[in-house]
Amino acid sequence: MTTVSWRAVALVLAAALLSACSAAPTRVTLLPDHDGKVGAVVVHNAHGEQRLDQAYGRVDAGTSGAPAQATRAETRDAFEARHRTLLDAQPKPPLSFVLNFLFDSMELTPESRRKLPEVLAAVRERLPTEVTVFGYADSAGAPAYNLQLSAERARAVAAMLRKIDPDLPMQLDWFGDKSPLVPTPPGKPEPRNRRAEIQIL
Repeated sequence: MTTVSWRAVALVLAAALLSACSAAPTRVTLLPDHDGKVGAVVVHNAHGEQRLDQAYGRVDAGTSGAPAQATRAETRDAFEARHRTLLDAQPKPPLSFVLNFLFDSMELTPESRRKLPEVLAAVRERLPTEVTVFGYADSAGAPAYNLQLSAERARAVAAMLRKIDPDLPMQLDWFGDKSPLVPTPPGKPEPRNRRAEIQIL
């Protein structure tokens, strides 16, 4: 199955819109993901196809009667210099944070309390934004109790975030002990599974 960099998809769409307004061929450039990973994309037209699997590789396609043509990959600096306006128009990638809790509690661990200002600052910087909070528990308690505890943890984090903006769009969900970061036998405490995950758009 072909893997595709989502940043490449965004650029493909932008390139297609631009080419619809001119006689220039569609240009597809493959960008690495924000973590540096590079996927692959195959560009087709009526006369053939070209595969891109190198960061900043480029294919020109769409010229009548000509096959898709690959060109040599350029450097990141050169690409960003030529396409600064287009890159600046892309949405920022979501931010993710994990906050951990004390055993059988909605109280954050000392380390997570120290991390909380960073989370709050990220929300302020992204306003207006949307936030999703997922609550979890370890498997120390009964499943029904763990589900309720994970819900209370999600709500506790949401209350902290709403101090920034009471009208902040927020979605909450909770999973009890069903999605552990660290798999454990039933009934075994695990500090890393006592957590809330926060995604900021």
